[in-house]
Amino acid sequence: MERSIFFIVNPIAGFKKDKSGLIRLIEETCRDVRFEIYQTRARGDATRAAREAAEAGWEIIAAVGGDGTINEVATALVNRPNAMGIVPMGSGNGLARSLELPLKVEAALQTLKTGTIATIDIGKAGKRYFCTVCGAGIDAVVGDAFDRTPRRGPLPYFLITARELFHYSPEPVTLQIDGQSKSFTPFLLTCANGKQFGNGAIIAPHARFDDGLLDLCLVPNISKWRIISAIPMLFNGTLDRHPQVSYSKIQKLVIEKDGDILYHVDGEPVRSRSPLTVEILPQALNVVVNPEKKS
Repeated sequence: MERSIFFIVNPIAGFKKDKSGLIRLIEETCRDVRFEIYQTRARGDATRAAREAAEAGWEIIAAVGGDGTINEVATALVNRPNAMGIVPMGSGNGLARSLELPLKVEAALQTLKTGTIATIDIGKAGKRYFCTVCGAGIDAVVGDAFDRTPRRGPLPYFLITARELFHYSPEPVTLQIDGQSKSFTPFLLTCANGKQFGNGAIIAPHARFDDGLLDLCLVPNISKWRIISAIPMLFNGTLDRHPQVSYSKIQKLVIEKDGDILYHVDGEPVRSRSPLTVEILPQALNVVVNPEKKS
């Protein structure tokens, strides 16, 4: 049976704003399958288009863009039989890297045509879904600042991170971790479904997409210099060895604090009233992966 692919392209993703070359490449590569290309116009457009494509019976709905675009497409496909495909073109490409998918467009398109379908877990924070990570610490502050800057790419993201590192003032929260209460003042509070933030930053070395659990990473309000000294461990996959970084496998987390909670889902900032519930939805999303990779 012929594979069908509905492409949802974010025209402002990546460094090249002119997507005519990308469109031609899709058209040339996918001549032997049934396909259609749709370009988004505004935030939320990808979710609507993906939902309509799923209801129309497209086998694969491919997100062509960054983690935000992928998050929007995934949101429409939770608990549906259709599969999400990924052509990564963002600043971090956290989900693609965590799933060990090709980062080059040509190879990613071939994976859409020949890859297998794996079913993975999805996280939910409040009313929002996340594929890879959700955070309510400095990562949320960085995500919010990055969302407000017109510049894209890894360099602006790293510059914002460096700035916020020295200005961020953590606030105390109460955590209910699978029913157990804990008072904490988090510099970093991340629930990870996959290993990476993106750009090679491995926040949860032991996270799996198919274990029905989230990896909760907690970093207390330690000195900035201790934070800086831990950065190499973030990129070589050994952060779990740091004596002041704690990890636990959880199913549900409730965050309570005074005032609203700023958090992010796959890098996209969200504000919510307290409390905020974060949980895992096991086996909730079908994804196209490399032929040799089953989960």
